Amino acid sequence: MRLIPLGGRITAMRQRISERLVLPQRFKGTIVEKWVTYWKSLVRDYTEVAVGVVRESYAKPKKALVYGTGLYVLYQAAAKNPGEEAFMTLLRRETNRMITVAPGQQNPVSAEYLLLLERAINQNKLRLMSLGFCTLMWVDLYDEDDCTYPAICEYTKVGLLNFHERVIDVGFWNQYWRLRWKMRNYDVNYL
Repeated sequence: MRLIPLGGRITAMRQRISERLVLPQRFKGTIVEKWVTYWKSLVRDYTEVAVGVVRESYAKPKKALVYGTGLYVLYQAAAKNPGEEAFMTLLRRETNRMITVAPGQQNPVSAEYLLLLERAINQNKLRLMSLGFCTLMWVDLYDEDDCTYPAICEYTKVGLLNFHERVIDVGFWNQYWRLRWKMRNYDVNYL
């Protein structure tokens, strides 16, 4: 357990740095001194937090493992959060797969979902809202370039209470999951 000397080493290093860096007399009592004091206290606070986190992780390794895994999963989800370009690529791929099947042999659910998406794109009503680790795709009531009164009025926009009715897909981990689910069985063998 080399944990206990860690805090002492950090404190000693901070004291050596503060001894080497001395503020000239002309900056005493000015905003520069306040700025230096602020940054010194900020660094001291964050080093204390870091040392406390390391000590607690040694004291409770399972809790630290759960937190670390959760933070890593959130980081990876944010790094692999799909955007509009990923959606358009997936939509083109699935549309090309659907085109290879005759209209009489297509799954009606898959064909209807692709038609809904194409209409929303053509009418410029498809919106994407990134939440950092996932993306919500929803259909708005009006075109984003529409300047009519109902499109501009705040009372005719999609509200928070009925927003869930407008969401048509959720993007997570480089996939749009409803599109993937609807296109799972897109041909004659969909039963």
